Parts: sequence; structure tokens; C-alpha cells
Amino acid sequence: MSDSRIHHRRFYVPAERIRDGWVEFAPAQAHQVTQVLRLRPGDEVSVFDGSGREVVAALATTTPRRATARILREARRMPGPDLAITLAQVIPRGAAMDLIVAKATELGVARLVPLEGERSVRRASPEESGVLRTGRAPRWLRIVREAAEQCGRRELPVIEPARRLEEFLLSHPPSTPLVACDAGEGNRPLLAVCGELRGSSTITLLVGGEGGLSPAEVERLRAHGARLAWLGPRILRVETAALTALGIIQASLGDWQAPPPGGGTGAGASP
Repeated sequence: MSDSRIHHRRFYVPAERIRDGWVEFAPAQAHQVTQVLRLRPGDEVSVFDGSGREVVAALATTTPRRATARILREARRMPGPDLAITLAQVIPRGAAMDLIVAKATELGVARLVPLEGERSVRRASPEESGVLRTGRAPRWLRIVREAAEQCGRRELPVIEPARRLEEFLLSHPPSTPLVACDAGEGNRPLLAVCGELRGSSTITLLVGGEGGLSPAEVERLRAHGARLAWLGPRILRVETAALTALGIIQASLGDWQAPPPGGGTGAGASP
């Protein structure tokens, strides 16, 4: 079976479970293999470890609680992206952040930094440190893994601990361009801002939450040397703004400019 035929039999498995020519799946994956996908011994699956390695393996043990596979071959190593994008996102309410995490993974983000802003719905107490505690981090990691399985991505983006905007700015490297989405008067379109950043190997995109960035936050960003970018005349939801901006950056500076592997159309839509 060709590697493209097994795209929807693709699993993230930590590197420590891929060794000595064998793959050991987690119990939840064993259930998916046997009860959802109805796979049997001998069926081929694709397995990646999140660091760039991917293998094709044939299932050996298939029970609802345990599944193993014998490695048949290593997939060809793919070069990494020329542009490493960090998305610093003020956490919105409800499930919007889950959507942003999933789609940012599909759009090739290398690093995700959840932020608390002045207009955040959930505010930390003044006694808390700059790194905030959130019980949603394990859920976001699971979403990242599932999104990577679906989109064919081999490297998992890093999800950093949530922090306040001012703490993030203090740790942000001056050598990395910082672009913040803001609808303020006089800000330039994001496409024009991207035109100034050609040749960059890293870029940070910062997107506010509901209500956008406060005037004080905008001034802090200006003082830090951030480029303020406009996303058009319509009021966008938080998730729409983040994903639109990522698409513009990938189309202008990232790997959307490269021809698709194998000379295909690049449509790549998942059913």
C-alpha cells in the first residue's frame, strides 16, 4: 500500500514507544485501531513521533486494549520550514482557543504562547506570577496531536505556559520581528508589513482577544518595536483574525510559496 493511501491511518506515538523495530500504541489508540477503524493484523499504518521521524508499520497485535505494529520502513525525511512562526494569542472565551490551537497547527505554527491581556475574560490574581496556571494545557496538547495526525505534519508545535502580555514582551528576543494585529488608525495592512520582512527565518504574530488590545498594550508593543498591522475593514472574531493573519504570513513569507510535494494541486482538503 502506498504511503498516501494510509494517510487516514496516521498516529502520533511518542519516541519512547517506537523502538527495536516495533511500535506500541496507547490504549486509547488501540481502541481507535480496532473498534473505530476496524483494522486487523497486517494492515499498514503510518506513525510519527513529533520530531520529524515517520515510519510505516504493519499491525501485529490488535485488541481493544493493546495494539502493536512492526516497522516496515522509514518515511523519507522532509526539510523543515524556512520560516518559524510563533503565535502569541490572548486567550478568548469558550472553545475559540481550541479552534485556534487546532488550525494553527494545520497552518504550520512552530510555537504557541497563550497570553492574558487587559481585556481577557479570565483574569489572574495580582499575587500570581508572570507564568499563569491553566488546566487547558493538556487539552491543547491533545488537540495539537490530533491536528498533526490529520494534516500530515511531522513536527508538533511547542505549547508554552500561559503568561501575561508584559511578561511575554520581556522575554521576546529583539532579533525576531513582532507583528501585532490592531485596528488602530494609521496601521498598515498586514500584507504590506509582510513585504518588509522577506528573508526572515522567524516571526512572532500577536493577536488580541475579545475587544482587541487595550491602548496601554498597544503602547507597550510600540515601545517594544512591534509592527502594528491592520486586517481589513470588517470586525473579525478572535479565531478568524488569528487564522487569517497566519494565512497571509504563510502566503507572503512561508511555505505556501513552495510547490506542493509530488507536483500535485496542493488542495489537500480533508473530508
